[in-house]
Amino acid sequence: MSRHAIESETPWWLESGPETCQFCQHTFHYEAGYHCIHCDQPICPLCVMELEDSRDTVCPACRDEGAK
Repeated sequence: MSRHAIESETPWWLESGPETCQFCQHTFHYEAGYHCIHCDQPICPLCVMELEDSRDTVCPACRDEGAK
């Protein structure tokens, strides 16, 4: 395999996958996603939010509810 062919291959976790993010509608691979600690909803890597104090992952909806 040539060096050019290796460099042009996209890693599997960056390709579209079978899961759809409920927040941004992008598709992602389940293995590359996260789950909200409050509602257990799957979250894509683009929408996941991290709590500053505990570094727990939350979805945008739960983050907004907690900020009120």
